[in-house]
Amino acid sequence: MIKKWLTYNKDYSMLEEMKEELKISEILARILINRDINTLEDAETFLNPDIDELEDPFLLKGMDAAIERVYNAIKTGEKICIYGDYDVDGITSLSILYLTLKKLGANVIYYIPKRLEEGYGLNIDAIEKIIQQDVDLIITVDCGIRSVEEVKFINDSNKEIIITDHHECDEEIPEAYSVINPHQIDCYYSFKDFAGAGVAFKFVCALAQKFNRYDLPEDIIDLAALGTVADVVPLLGENRIIVKNGLEKIRNNPNLGIKALAKVSGIEFNAVDTYHISFMLAPRLNAAGRISDPILGVKLLIAEDEEEALKIAEELNKANSQRQSIENHILNSAIQIIDKTIDKENDRIIVAVGNNWHIGVIGIVASKLTEKYGLPVVLISLEGGVGIGSARSIPGFDLYEAMNKCSFLFEKFGGHQMAAGLTIKEDNIEKLKYMLNEIAWEMTANKQFVPEIFIDYKIDNISMISQLIEELELLQPYGEGNPVPIFVFRGLTIEEIKLLGNNKHLSLKLYDGNDTIRGIGFNIGFIINYIAVNEKIDIICSVEKNLWNGTEFIQLNIKDIKKAK
Repeated sequence: MIKKWLTYNKDYSMLEEMKEELKISEILARILINRDINTLEDAETFLNPDIDELEDPFLLKGMDAAIERVYNAIKTGEKICIYGDYDVDGITSLSILYLTLKKLGANVIYYIPKRLEEGYGLNIDAIEKIIQQDVDLIITVDCGIRSVEEVKFINDSNKEIIITDHHECDEEIPEAYSVINPHQIDCYYSFKDFAGAGVAFKFVCALAQKFNRYDLPEDIIDLAALGTVADVVPLLGENRIIVKNGLEKIRNNPNLGIKALAKVSGIEFNAVDTYHISFMLAPRLNAAGRISDPILGVKLLIAEDEEEALKIAEELNKANSQRQSIENHILNSAIQIIDKTIDKENDRIIVAVGNNWHIGVIGIVASKLTEKYGLPVVLISLEGGVGIGSARSIPGFDLYEAMNKCSFLFEKFGGHQMAAGLTIKEDNIEKLKYMLNEIAWEMTANKQFVPEIFIDYKIDNISMISQLIEELELLQPYGEGNPVPIFVFRGLTIEEIKLLGNNKHLSLKLYDGNDTIRGIGFNIGFIINYIAVNEKIDIICSVEKNLWNGTEFIQLNIKDIKKAK
């Protein structure tokens, strides 16, 4: 697949002042500006994310009323139920609030709906079950902002509900006792991009003030970091503060569940970073919600005994292996279908249909297929004449807008620019394929779907890389909104080529005229067909330290290769 190499088009007028005032290199200053950090104050906060920089949680609309209500519930012994979601953000948010309320002496239980049986968010059947347990107050985490009818049902049942959520709001806000969501039109809290776990963390910060228990936020900041990274919200502003400090807690004194999960994942908890959360810890927690019972995830994170935590972590590890097996089966099946049916010249969106594909994992598969084909993908699992689908887009194409233009074909659909879910009758699927492609052509005109890679700066020689890696430590943790810096390195000579990992990955030994270095290109093994030993190449890469058999060395993580001019 051809990739377009691009440089950032930013205003670098602050470059020299940043270098001088912050005592940083030109490369680091340039990367900060590439991340839209344009003032000395913002740069200072970014490089030194201090927990004391967090805003007062009572500036969030609805926080005063919510905390007062919870305070009274605890003091009078009312029963509280925390209602969460089945993904990592929901599981961590619920655990954050549950552990905190328990420490404050609350009479508290929790509930998470099952993905396949109940779907996302509040539902009437679940509410009835909760009310039957003599619950007086329900608190949602990571859901509830669109549950107008369900909240009315709670009110009509003479019970009360507090909503804490981070998703975009509709015009009509549920008439809950209190609603805490920074996206409310009249909420003037300056930071808006929290995950559900971030909103739950702010709730705990407010409880800490009310009860004079300033140990509470520190106790659960590792869970807040886990949920924030897993939910792929921008790691800027208050999210960066939460994650930076949460990672420190994970490495030094983690929650027992996180420690156990790290152990079964084969990583040391004192070395956990955002990569480990995204690709090793979060998938195991998510596996419970996808193919098993999400309650397992909560039980892990609230466990008080190391042995119990390890036992649950092993169950989640098995569920994740099962999830991977199901996912690989669907992926291979979908690739066969697509390769037989795709029109490479004319298709702008891929729609693939399979019988009884597991709906808990088709979203992950759709993401992998967008990477493989460079096109938006809609995967539909068909059963009994009805299809349930998951769609993923690529940068620059508004999937929600395209689907909204043919919304009359769906029984249900929802989502955003990059991802969507849908329910459709089997009879409408062929119409959907045709209409989506017609709409996509209209929306993109003559635009080509070409993956883009943005370059932060250049590397001139191998000898500068060790110092560069040390300086880049200041930019961590990496994640959404703060990607790993990418560099162009030109005129390298190939001294050796190897394939690794069932020929999927490319390993190169590269020479710059003075020194040699190893480069690894994950999932680009096919490039071996286009390059040769002694050829000169230009590469796009990140720089990193790697530990192998007890030896630490630097390497280039290669993203793309072109022959040198």
